[in-house]
Amino acid sequence: MKSIPTFCRVCEPSCALIAQIANGKVTRLQPDKAHPVSKGFACHKGINYLAIHQDPDRLNQPLARQGSRRPGEGQWQPRDWDSVVTDIGATLSQIREQYGPDAIGGYIGNPSAFNALGSQAIGDFFMAMGSRRIFNSGTQDCANKFAAGEAVFGTSTLHPVPDIENTDCLLMFGENPKVSHMSFISIADPMAKIRTACQRGARVFYINPRQIESASPKTGEVIQILPDTDLYLMAALLHEIDRLGRFDESVIREHGTRIEALRAFIAPYCADTVASVVGLSADTIRDLADTFSGAERASVHMSTGVNMGQHGTLCYWLLQMLSFVTGNLDKPGGNFYSEGFYPAAKAGRARLDNVFFPSQHGEMRHIRGALAGNLLPDMILDDDNPIRALVVIAGNPLLSVGGEARWRQALEKLDLLIVIDLFRNATGEYAHYLLPSADMLERPDLNICGLGMQYQPYVQYTDAVVPPAAQRREEWWILSRLLQAMGRHAPMLEQDPPRPFARLDHMLSRTGFSVETLAQQPCGTAVLDTQSIGRFYTDFIQTDDKRVDCCPPLFAEAMALADQQFQTLTTATPAFRLINLRTNYMHNSWYQNVPGLKRGAHVSNALHMHPTDIHSMGICDGDAVEASNEYGRVQVAVRSDESLREGVVAMTHGWGNRHTPGMRVAQQHPGVNINALLPNGPGSFEKLSNQAFMSGVPVSIQPVTSVADSDASTKPGL
Repeated sequence: MKSIPTFCRVCEPSCALIAQIANGKVTRLQPDKAHPVSKGFACHKGINYLAIHQDPDRLNQPLARQGSRRPGEGQWQPRDWDSVVTDIGATLSQIREQYGPDAIGGYIGNPSAFNALGSQAIGDFFMAMGSRRIFNSGTQDCANKFAAGEAVFGTSTLHPVPDIENTDCLLMFGENPKVSHMSFISIADPMAKIRTACQRGARVFYINPRQIESASPKTGEVIQILPDTDLYLMAALLHEIDRLGRFDESVIREHGTRIEALRAFIAPYCADTVASVVGLSADTIRDLADTFSGAERASVHMSTGVNMGQHGTLCYWLLQMLSFVTGNLDKPGGNFYSEGFYPAAKAGRARLDNVFFPSQHGEMRHIRGALAGNLLPDMILDDDNPIRALVVIAGNPLLSVGGEARWRQALEKLDLLIVIDLFRNATGEYAHYLLPSADMLERPDLNICGLGMQYQPYVQYTDAVVPPAAQRREEWWILSRLLQAMGRHAPMLEQDPPRPFARLDHMLSRTGFSVETLAQQPCGTAVLDTQSIGRFYTDFIQTDDKRVDCCPPLFAEAMALADQQFQTLTTATPAFRLINLRTNYMHNSWYQNVPGLKRGAHVSNALHMHPTDIHSMGICDGDAVEASNEYGRVQVAVRSDESLREGVVAMTHGWGNRHTPGMRVAQQHPGVNINALLPNGPGSFEKLSNQAFMSGVPVSIQPVTSVADSDASTKPGL
């Protein structure tokens, strides 16, 4: 038995793990107690990854489709790498030559962000293609933060994190750290730090439509807001803080611009005005503003529950304003930028001139090189120059992006669909070629995803714990081979021997390390002794004048739309609002096939409703209902859930594997695809950021009362 230190690459904390190896196979994953940062903490995601690594449904060799590409039809033919790369390269070259580079598109899934070499190779691949039609999962969960960062701080990679250990008051909007372990902050065991903060007297508030699992007498309280109204609560908090005279005028004068434009925006949103819209009493709002602004040290954070709303970019802007105007930005106990092993803030610097460009689908923009994922089917089905070839890397857009029925039409129409993944997932069922990738235990890596957002900065290298099984290959190698087959420059393969870490070694050299020297450190880790607080305005902010833009002109159209929508909400007829429900039993497509996560109430994804709402409809817990709106309808069992507000319903995202024989556990427990109810196509996303509207979506709920109703669940798209 051999023990090898490595780290998890499922979410941002990158918790350190120990892999137990026997006879060349991984037999156990457990937290690394010797690691200087995570110190023996790892969550269910990392520990359960062993089931993914060992899954008998893993792709082990390249497969080519023969015959029909409809799910359940056609046949898969095993191929060797040389022949499959040659064939794909020839087809891609033919499509590019005949229709131009924009006929080739790419969809990049979330796991690629946790793959240092893979993410680099993806950039090289599409740059060599010359294609501008790149889409990624970021437009489903976090693109708003990049857009707001560019506008407010001049860079997409400057995201101040809360100093939890020293704060006196922490506001957390739309996140549930006990389940998710937080995003846009790389922090080990966040609940332990929150608990310790509360023990010394800090106030912690979770702004959320649910009484979430994170809240307790020892870890803080929930302010139970109505879904997708966070923007108006933030504006009201700023309004009331200003009314109390607690804007730090000296900080604003020295480090801010356009403060009067910010004041003009928040002026209409006093506590009394927004109370009915956000579902809170005016006194609750005023008390929260008083508590936050009266604290000696206060901090803020926000995550996907708000990102996925209609105003994610504006919310992230006002979140930064709550920190900045109260003098809590770049201050101990407030929010600070965490410098890592490379100057990421400078690397993300952006210009905001002419960011939008016209298209037949409306005005569009690229956010960090990516278009709105919600537009991808339209650019296949209804475009004068359609996408004809699509390369999907570690993603499953059929189940993760709004509009399943439209996605099925689009995928079936493609001349070429290549899926590079661990499994033959729902999207892969439409592929012409399936290419098996190595998993996180089968490849060397660097914890690059948390760069600039680490609560305690460090850098860790891991070698492959075991070699890739069968014919699995790393993504960087696959993409580089495809480039070579097309006769194009493949920089990661063109040295003899290949030096795929050359670019990362250059980045590491700033700290005096390299991949080779890191590998010799205990746990492969170097803790960085950087002092970031006090340097925000001199070293990190990237605006031309080195000042915080308190009201970016780019936001004018979105601000006007938000004002209009607020007026609509004041007179809107109450309706059910659908939110996303995070659980420990579902993470991404790969975890859909883990048998140990399918047990008890978690074998499917019920529609959670407040018991009063269930009773008022004359139905019982477990009965079937139809949820519908202008985008689609689904049939699903209801589950009584007192954690919700009345009028709010919740479902877990990512289910719906009814036609996925390549993932047998997932197909056995398919659940319901919530994205059938989500907006899709033009107008279904925030124009500022390409962020999809996925939370607070209005739905109608009706009992299923007849056999005819029940039969509807078998129709396409349901």
